[in-house]
Amino acid sequence: MKKILSATLALALILSLGLSALADTDDRQMVVAGTATVSLPADTASLELGTSVKDATVEAAQQQSDEIIRKVLAALKDLGIEEKDIVTSNYSVYTEVPYEEYGSIRKSDPVYNVSNMLNIKVRNLEIIGKVIDAATKAGANQIYGLTFSSSKEKDAYKTALERAVEDARSKAEILAKASGKTLGNITRIENQYDYGGYSDARNQVAFEASVSNAAAIVSGAIVVSATVTLTYEID
Repeated sequence: MKKILSATLALALILSLGLSALADTDDRQMVVAGTATVSLPADTASLELGTSVKDATVEAAQQQSDEIIRKVLAALKDLGIEEKDIVTSNYSVYTEVPYEEYGSIRKSDPVYNVSNMLNIKVRNLEIIGKVIDAATKAGANQIYGLTFSSSKEKDAYKTALERAVEDARSKAEILAKASGKTLGNITRIENQYDYGGYSDARNQVAFEASVSNAAAIVSGAIVVSATVTLTYEID
């Protein structure tokens, strides 16, 4: 019985010392977070445009869709958009099912829908309105997902990281001075990946047989952000 009691007391003492050491370690650390943002002008735009065509046969719908896309591609080429900046993002063919008012299927001839969408990258923002205007004149009736970006975002993110570290270091120095502590070495650095600044512009276009004026588009600024966490030893 005495041996069991002695062993229990010894285990309790070991656990107590371990927890005390852990608490002492926590007391000798300081964790601070730093954030920073960098703004830069957009220099590239990306958008989805194309056509959705309905007809009584798949062949007829595909033919109409292909004719429109060829005209759109020719119009984009005339504006200086390179082939490498034009990619088919979606091509789909499906049958529309007509429904009655209360959900039952109405018996009628099938209607086929052919959708052909292109992803366009515009590297000259001065012509983005002309791109939309030319595409609608060529027959495009689907335009959405207009977003802006910058070719210098990676460099901006590096700058934001440096400033975030400076922000964290400044906070640590202020906290240490205010609490009467001395900063030691940095034992851990964590980067919270929150890069991904962008400017999103949405524009509704009225599709008509003729569009007289180019769409008015405002790109705005690109904002890139970074967050880091530093763990310091303190005395």
